[in-house]
Formats: sequence, C-alpha cells, structure tokens
Amino acid sequence: APPVSTHGTSSIPLAPAPNAPVWDVSSFSLVDGHLVLVGRNEEASCRSRNRTGSSISESTNLHPAGGRRDPAADERSTRGAGKTTESETSPTSQFSNVKGLLWKRLRERKGRGVPKAETPVVTVLDSERVPSWHGSRESLLPPHSAAELDLTGDNVIVRPVHGSIVGEKFCFQIITGEGSRSFGCTSLAERDRWIENLRRTVQPNKDNCERLELALSLWVYEARDLPPRRRLRCHLHLDGTLFARTTAKVASPDGELFWGELFQLAALPSSRALTLALCRDDHPGQPVASITVPLAELAAARQPLERWYPLSGPGGGERMPSVRVRGRYREVRVLPIVRYKELAEFITFHYRELCTRLEPTIAVRHKEELAGALVHVLQSTGKAKSFLIDLGVAELDRFDDREALIFRENTLATKAIDE
Repeated sequence: APPVSTHGTSSIPLAPAPNAPVWDVSSFSLVDGHLVLVGRNEEASCRSRNRTGSSISESTNLHPAGGRRDPAADERSTRGAGKTTESETSPTSQFSNVKGLLWKRLRERKGRGVPKAETPVVTVLDSERVPSWHGSRESLLPPHSAAELDLTGDNVIVRPVHGSIVGEKFCFQIITGEGSRSFGCTSLAERDRWIENLRRTVQPNKDNCERLELALSLWVYEARDLPPRRRLRCHLHLDGTLFARTTAKVASPDGELFWGELFQLAALPSSRALTLALCRDDHPGQPVASITVPLAELAAARQPLERWYPLSGPGGGERMPSVRVRGRYREVRVLPIVRYKELAEFITFHYRELCTRLEPTIAVRHKEELAGALVHVLQSTGKAKSFLIDLGVAELDRFDDREALIFRENTLATKAIDE
C-alpha cells in the first residue's frame, strides 16, 4: 500500500508529477540511514558535473532542473574543472571521510532557533520557480527537507522513474511518509548502484526475505482513426497514477500516428489495471480517448501479448480511435538467496552441458529468456566472461564451414552476447 502522509492528508502518489524537480544525486551522501546534502560550502561540496539532458548549473547543482545559469559561476566552474577529478567512492567510504563534518553541520542547522526569510524567486519561461541568484549563500540552498532525507522509517520506497515524467534520463525516486523526491544520475549504472545501496539501507535483510517483484514491459507502436493534425501523447496509467508517456507527435491527415516506443517499468506497486489514454499535448488533463486493460490479461500470457485496443472517448464518433501495443506484466516471487545456492553452483560448473542439451530442443523465444538468465546468474558468480568465451568457441566450431552464419543465427551464444 502507498505510504500515508504524516500530516493527515491524502496518500502520497507513487509517481512524481510531470516536470517535477530533479536533484543532482552527486550532491548527496548516504550517512547512517540518512541521505544528506554535502555540497553546502567549499569544505563539504561535492564534485560538479554537467548531466546529459539536464539544465542544472555545473556550479549550483543543488537547484532543481530548469533553473537559469549564472555566467560568472559557470566561468568559475570552468576554471576549476581541471583541478577536480571524478570520484567513484562508495557510500561507505564517503561516510568515513565526511561523517564528522556532516553531523557538525546537521547539529548547527538544527540548533538555529530563528527561521530564515523566504528565498526570493524568479519566474522562468517554463513556469518553474527556482531560487534567485541574488542574496546570501544560505538563501541559495534547498529547504531542510531536501538537505536531509530519513530512510530509516517504515514504508520507504526506492524505485526508478521513467524519463518521460521528469524530463531527464537515469532518475530514481524516494518516497517516504513526508513526501517524494526525484534524483538524477549521469548513467544507468550509477542509477542502479544508488538504488541498490539505498534499498539495502532501507531493508538491510533484503536478500534473506521473500518478496514479490512486479514489472511491466510495453511497446506502444501506433494509433489510427485519430483527430487529424493534432499533437498527441499516449499516457500510461497504473490504477490511475501516471507512470510514463510517449513523445508528443502530430497525427497525419488520415488520422494515423506512429510512436514505436518501449517502456520498461520496474519495481512497480501492486496494481490491477493499465490505462492507455490519448491526450493532447496542450491539454494533458483531458484525454481524447482511453482504454483500461486488466494486468492479469498481460500476466497470463507466457510471451508478450500484442493486439489493437479500441479506445472509448467522450465524443463517441463513428470510428473510435485504436492503439496497437505489445506488453507483458510479470510477477516474480523472489525467494531468500540461500534457496538459490545449489542452482547457482550447478549453473556455474555445468553450464556447458546445460547449453549443449537445451540448444536443439527449445524454441527461439525460450533461448532469449534462458540466455539472459544465465548471463545474470554467472555475472553474479564471476563466470560470465568464461561463459561467453566458451559459447563463442562452440559457435565457431559448429559453423566452421559456414562462416557467414557465425553469430547471425538464433543461438544461445548470440542471445547471450546481446544480453
């Protein structure tokens, strides 16, 4: 169930609002179950960086995305760029280096009895409100709730966020009883590393507990019989909450529109229905047409289910719009890690025999799933490199007289290399 606000208001949404502020995760450090802002001055500032697709200033990465840039600050950041190197230290090493300074800063901030004056704001083109460049250094800092986030409470959720919602790639969201906040990373690997570390902070005993992981893979291909020359998006809702949306495109004069976009939504809350809604880009809150698909229908099929879904709208014209999607909803029950010990040992030492026996007997669609599972298991045991080399050598031996087909057929080796 979604966490309930401690202020007695309605439940906190599991997905951030469109164009919600995104905080630069490099300005935060994980200390004793708290996500703490460390870039508060020259002593405890994190390294500056320019995220791809983000308008966060290099020298003021504490502000939400969308703020204006300070030319003087950019110049200072450029001059100092050569003196700093990117640190890949883990949260543990960061904790050991700055622990004393962080807690000193926290005690000083909590001990202030006089509240600060409200930060002056300026209006930018995209109607976002960001801290003004004028005023003292303290006025440029985010509020206390953004500077420290407690992860030790109950019902703390850490999950990836689709880039179509917040306007940036490689983002994740932390939901607590007080609200939700989104953070941006520079790469997919960095985002996954942060999510894993934060989840282990929230639930240190995660590997020893049984859990249910929910994920949705959905291709949104095309739509037809749409209002011509209208700029439209397809919104994806789970039980009424927006989780992703396609890019805005203009329908052709004959009412056809092609997106061809794939959405991989992981770590989802327990949901019952997927709603596909066509919305005008200038009026996103008023769907042109929509359809609700039970997730049980997508979960029942072993393979992704593809079909045209007729959409129902308020107008009710002669030809209702329809959208073609291909999706799969997965409910994976994960057992405690000790239950997988014998399986991991068998795969690690006998993957050659396993692949030799299964290769000629399973279908192509099963080869892709099996190869992906083997790569992930052997990556965790340190044998993924040897596994790929052995499959590659076997592939060369099998097609010795047909070199043109090497790594071009639907074999376990090809699927494992793709994974």
